[in-house]
Amino acid sequence: MKHPAKSRKTYDAERFAQPADVLGIVLDHISQGMVVVGPDYRTLAFNRRFEEIFRLPRGAVEVGTDFRDILRSWARETGQDAAMLDRAIRELDLPTPFEFEFAQKIRGEKRWCLLTHNPIPGGGFVRTFTDITERKQLEERLLRQSKTDTLTGLDNRRAILDALDAELARSQRHERSFALLSLDIDHFKHVNDTWGHPVGDEVLRQFAAACRGELRKSDKLGRIGGEEFLAILPETGASKALKFAERLRAAVGELRIAPAPGAPTFSITVSVGVTTAHATDRVGDLLQRVDHALYAAKQAGRNRAVAE
Repeated sequence: MKHPAKSRKTYDAERFAQPADVLGIVLDHISQGMVVVGPDYRTLAFNRRFEEIFRLPRGAVEVGTDFRDILRSWARETGQDAAMLDRAIRELDLPTPFEFEFAQKIRGEKRWCLLTHNPIPGGGFVRTFTDITERKQLEERLLRQSKTDTLTGLDNRRAILDALDAELARSQRHERSFALLSLDIDHFKHVNDTWGHPVGDEVLRQFAAACRGELRKSDKLGRIGGEEFLAILPETGASKALKFAERLRAAVGELRIAPAPGAPTFSITVSVGVTTAHATDRVGDLLQRVDHALYAAKQAGRNRAVAE
C-alpha cells in the first residue's frame, strides 16, 4: 500500500508559513470589498477590492485611519449629501446586522453598491461591499419597459394612470390646478382598413411625436389603448388647457403620412376632451368628465377640442 506523497503539503506549508498570508491572499481575491473596523472606529484591515469599488484618493484608506474620516472622504468623492453622510456615520453603531443598497458616482458614472454590516462581539464591525450596478441597471430597464408603450415610446396605460393619481394627490395637497386632456385620432379604423396596420402604427408614432413636441417637460403624455391618449398638464387652468389642446390639434393636422414610398400622403385629425381638476375630485371623476368632453367633441363633428 502506497502512502500519499508529502511533497505538496510541505510545499504549501513553506509558501504560506503564516495564516495571515493565506487570509491576505483570500481577501485580495474575493469579488467583494471588505473592511474591518475596531470599537474605536479605527480601520483594522481592508482589501484591494474595497479600494477599487470606491476609488478614493491615495492615502484616504489606511490601517489605523478613523473610519468616519474615510466616510467623509467617500461622501465628498461620490456625490453624497449631508443627510446621507450623517446616516452612514450614525449606522456605524448599530448593534444588529443589516444590508443597505445605495447609489454613488464613481468618476462621474453612477454605480450601485450593496453594503452588508456585521457587528463584532465586543465592539467594531465587518463590512462587505458588493458592486450591484449591472443588476440595478437591469431592474431599472425592466421597470421602464413595464411602464412604456413599445410602439410610441410614451407612458403606457398603467404608467399614465399612476401619474394621474400622483398629480391629483399633489394638486390637492398644495391646492394647485392641473388639466387632463383625452385625445382620440379621428377615423383611425379607416386608416387601418385602407392602408393596413403597419401604416396605422406609423400614424401612432408620428402622432405621439407631434404631441410630445408641443408639450412642456413637466407634462405627461401616455397611450391608454388603440388610438386613445391622455395628457396631464400640471399648473394649468381651463383657458390655458384649451389653448394647449388647440396647439396639439394644429400640430397633428400638419402631419403628412406616406402610406408607401412614392405614394400620395394623407393627413389625420384629432378630437380632444379637456377638463381641470376640482378640489374634491377622485381619479374616476376626472376620467369620466374628460371622456364626456371627448364624446362631445366627436359628436360636434370631430377635429376640435371641447372642455367640460
